[in-house]
Amino acid sequence: MDRLILRLGRHRSLHTLVAVLQVVPIADMVFGHFPLRRRLRRAGYVYRVTSLDQLSLESGLFKREEYGPAINGHRVATFIDLGCNAGWFTLWLVDRNADPSMRGLLVDAHPRMVAEAIWHVKQNRLANCFVVHGAVGLPVGQSSTTFHLHPSASASSVLPYQPGKQLPAKGRIVEVDVPAVSVSTEWSSRFGDSSVDLLKIDIEGKELDFVVNEARFLQQRVKRIVIEWHKWCVSLEQLAAHLDSSGFELRNVCDETDMVGLAVFENTREVGDLVPATR
Repeated sequence: MDRLILRLGRHRSLHTLVAVLQVVPIADMVFGHFPLRRRLRRAGYVYRVTSLDQLSLESGLFKREEYGPAINGHRVATFIDLGCNAGWFTLWLVDRNADPSMRGLLVDAHPRMVAEAIWHVKQNRLANCFVVHGAVGLPVGQSSTTFHLHPSASASSVLPYQPGKQLPAKGRIVEVDVPAVSVSTEWSSRFGDSSVDLLKIDIEGKELDFVVNEARFLQQRVKRIVIEWHKWCVSLEQLAAHLDSSGFELRNVCDETDMVGLAVFENTREVGDLVPATR
């Protein structure tokens, strides 16, 4: 079943049909009233499914474990999740490391997903994990930006929708204003000079802007990065070139389709002290 969901999810024609039939808004209304509750097998962490698009996310994260290569034997005690959605990556990571004391920063610009992430953190008593609302990858000095809310929350982005390049939108896209987030500032305010064992980036096309604008933080604070790149905005070669200048080497391409890919980079330099940037 999981393989079938994956294959169907890569067909543009199916996404077009879903958009025409208005399946997502109807299904999300049902899930909103009757969410599905699940438990992870290892530690019993609870998570809930509140929208249709989360079914494919659930399959990739918990069943196929698409982020498994990002750990690859490395112990993770500290992490950052950019584009955290409902906070499931945090549950998966804590469950895999069997360490509820892990320290983490979760960031998302979608207000409903931020509320979901907060729910999951509180429900599972992850006292050292903090959820922040806002957009990342913006220039220093910018205080806010427009964010485009898609019916499928995982497709929402700072960038405007690009018909023909992205999968068909599943309904009306709404623009909202969200605060800008400096990841280096948010991390330092909570965890001081602690290094980041793993940084996960899934920010729907803003990944190159982020690695450029937060280059100093990456170089001096982050040990390992797992990043989903969106091909209509950036190539893996472009990302690798900028990350190389910050001391990161490409270790693995975990997964790739004609639209996106997932890659792991590792910092080859010693992680040192960082003076927090001001916004």
